[in-house]
This record gives sequence, C-alpha cells and structure tokens, in this order.
Amino acid sequence: MTGLTFAQPLAALVALAGVVPVAVALVRLRDARRLRRELGLPEPRLAARVARPLALACLFGLLGAAAAHPAIRREHVRMTRTDVQVLVALDSSRSMLAASAEGLPERWQRAQAFARRLRTELPGVPMGLSSLTNRLLPYLFPTSDVRAYDLVLADAYGIQRPPPSLTLDRWVTVFDPLAEAAERRFFSPNVHKRVLVVLSDAEAHAFDARGVLAKLERSGTTPVVVRFWRPGERIFQPGSESYRSTQPDALTPLRRAGWPAFSETQLGAAVQRIRGAVGTGPLVPVGYAEEETQLAPYLALAALVPLLLLVLPRGLLPAPRPAS
Repeated sequence: MTGLTFAQPLAALVALAGVVPVAVALVRLRDARRLRRELGLPEPRLAARVARPLALACLFGLLGAAAAHPAIRREHVRMTRTDVQVLVALDSSRSMLAASAEGLPERWQRAQAFARRLRTELPGVPMGLSSLTNRLLPYLFPTSDVRAYDLVLADAYGIQRPPPSLTLDRWVTVFDPLAEAAERRFFSPNVHKRVLVVLSDAEAHAFDARGVLAKLERSGTTPVVVRFWRPGERIFQPGSESYRSTQPDALTPLRRAGWPAFSETQLGAAVQRIRGAVGTGPLVPVGYAEEETQLAPYLALAALVPLLLLVLPRGLLPAPRPAS
C-alpha cells in the first residue's frame, strides 16, 4: 500500500500568505484596466504584469507544503530469517573515546559505523544490540525491524550509557560477562544458531577465554570479536590525562583460545566470517514494514525557482508590450 502523509498538516497554512500578493495584483490590474480604457491606451501583456505576484504565491505555497512535512509511505511484507539471530555487543567503556587526533572519529564512533554496516550486510537476519563494560546489558533484543535497530544504535548507544557497575578501573572492559549471552535470554529460546559480535577496543582485564568460549559454543553461540584500536590513540577530553593506550597484542590470546578475532583493518574479513556463521536459510513473512520517502527537501528545492524570479532585476524580465 502507498499513501501520502503529513507530519505537521497545520504548518501548511503558511501557504495562505501567498493569497495576499495575488489579491493585491488583481485589484491593481482592475484599476489599471479601467484607467487605460478611459485614456484609450493599449493593454500590456498579462503574463509580465502578474509574473512576480504569482512567483510569490508559488513560493509561499511550496514552503507551506514543505513545512507540513509530506511523505510517501509504502507498506510491504517484512521477510525475516527465523533460524538465526545476531547480537552486537558494543563496548561503551571510557577507553572507547580514544582517537588518533582531535576531531577524528573515536573508537566508539567507528564501532557504531561498523554495526550500521552489518545491518545492511545481513538483510533479513534479526539483529539486536547490547552494551559491554563490566556487564552485558541489552539495548534491543534481536529484531527484523531495521528502523528500530537504526534508531537504537543512533540514540541509545554511547559511552557509559549505561555506566558500568562499581569498579576500580573505569577505562578497562571485562569480557567475562560475554558468557551471559549463553546463560541469559539475549536470544529467543527457539533459535539455535546464534552469533555474538563483539565490537571493542579489547583493552580488557585478563579472563578465561577458553572457558567463556566453551559456554558460548555449548549454547550454539558463535562469537566474533572486532577490535577498534590504533597505536598512539588518546582521549582528547579534560580529565582524561590518566588514560594510556594499552595491550597492542590483545587479539593474539583470543585467537590462541579459538576466538575469531579481527582488527579494524580487517573489516571485510570480519564481515565474511560473520556471514559464514549466519549461513543461509529461508525467509518467512513476519508482518509488515513501512518505508517513508520525505518530500519536504524536494519542495524546498523547488521553491528556489520562484525565489530566483523574485530576486532577478526587473530589467531581466520581459518588458510589458501591448497585446496584439
């Protein structure tokens, strides 16, 4: 189904302001016509005399329509996989604020961009989001609703949102809570193919990597770690002078323990590994999804045409000539 919707319909009343110049122009045309008839003068072409009032009316009309925020809404069947789910665990510790230079993307922003990329790389796969500090807390349980995933990723994820529980080290992440993805209901009970994607700088306390991996694998969960870390990064915020970039070889012990682990220079390989863990499966309808195409930007762009006509010097417009 396709339909036209307006987010702010009352804002369209701005267009009524365009009636004023047209009304004034009509009154002046009537008075000028009477005077010319009395003096026996020829009538000039109508188009040249009403061009500017009509342009002003069109300008207000287009701006009023744009202010109403019109959109074309399309509804379609949402298809999804029911045999697999993916949970993206995003490191939200303070060390994720580090960057190579002030103004460059910070670690958490690079991880966020990759999480967004994963959503497009895995169409039809239910995906969820969680934070990771010294605990694993869900933002969004796996869903096939792409819009919900994008909104939560953009608005909910952030550094220390939520904050870690009481700890002596506010910079370092803890990987032990990843085992909770197997023990708690982060995935639907009836889904046996599960993928846990960990996006972190891997500046973490030492943990039982083999033991956590064994717990995850027993529950049918495949973990994939992607590290966002570059040598020499620092945090460009007041009060962060105590931070020091550490553990340049953090992925080595993970790989030795059997974890699929990738650096941010290997994002393509990470995507392929995640795709391999997800595999293939049938898509089934699970409801309806809506897509919107916003028309306001196009209407605002179209308003430039009458605006250009209004700002042009009168000498560049066609001069009124007697009607033939």
